[in-house]
Amino acid sequence: MSNHLLEVNNLSVSFGSFTAVDDVSFHLDAGETLAIVGESGSGKTVTALSIMRLLEQSSRGRITSGEILLNPPNDTVMDLADLPEERLRQVRGNFVSMIFQEPLTALNPVFSVQSQLIEAIRSHRPVAKETAREMALEMMAKVRIPEPAERLKQHPHELSGGMRQRVMIAQALALNPQILIADEPTTALDVTIQAQVLGLIKDLQEEMGSAVIMITHDMGVVAQIADRVVVMRNSKVVETGAVEQIFGAPEHPYTKALLAAVPKLGSMNHTDKPEKFPLVEQTT
Repeated sequence: MSNHLLEVNNLSVSFGSFTAVDDVSFHLDAGETLAIVGESGSGKTVTALSIMRLLEQSSRGRITSGEILLNPPNDTVMDLADLPEERLRQVRGNFVSMIFQEPLTALNPVFSVQSQLIEAIRSHRPVAKETAREMALEMMAKVRIPEPAERLKQHPHELSGGMRQRVMIAQALALNPQILIADEPTTALDVTIQAQVLGLIKDLQEEMGSAVIMITHDMGVVAQIADRVVVMRNSKVVETGAVEQIFGAPEHPYTKALLAAVPKLGSMNHTDKPEKFPLVEQTT
């Protein structure tokens, strides 16, 4: 393996006879932000869940071929696609963590925020409950939740959407993972809160040194935070490049169509109605 922190090679994932991810390859370097973009159904989230090996627990999805090589500093290279479940539980949270799209479905409504954060910490660190609570409180303050001690006592449904997403970020970053996967973390939030959450992820990334994989269909988000971009369509990678290259000189027709769909200020001047967006043929 090269010096990449994470390397996905020829990954294919299927649900029965349906191929959800087909021969996907990309890499992630330490400290960088990689955006995986594409329309709904392109395979973005399945790719992310495959890295975490969560498909096997939530559905009939399975990795049929390929490798997911994690190269953590001061540790041995491991293939997450072939790792035993016991070792995987140590990797999740410690090395790779994930922010899910909808925190209400990811957080348990029965338990307080405090109990869920403490459980996440103590499942990976041999610390006393009070120490874990102090770590949780510190993390809540880092994600800029006001009155964090009071918020810890509350249940997820008692918090606003933006606060719940911040709790998810706190839980994901509590153990200082080297890779943070964010699966459309701002989709359910209003525009102002979206900007705050994206800024928070960026600030925490710089502070903690984590690499980020951002799953999104929003090219505006990509332009704002990404270093490199992977464009997916119909379960395949159609283009990969630095964000400057993707925005400045896209090569694939689908990438061009995605960029053309981004609204531009003044684009409707001197027109009576909006023009149709360019479409690409249903081929890869």
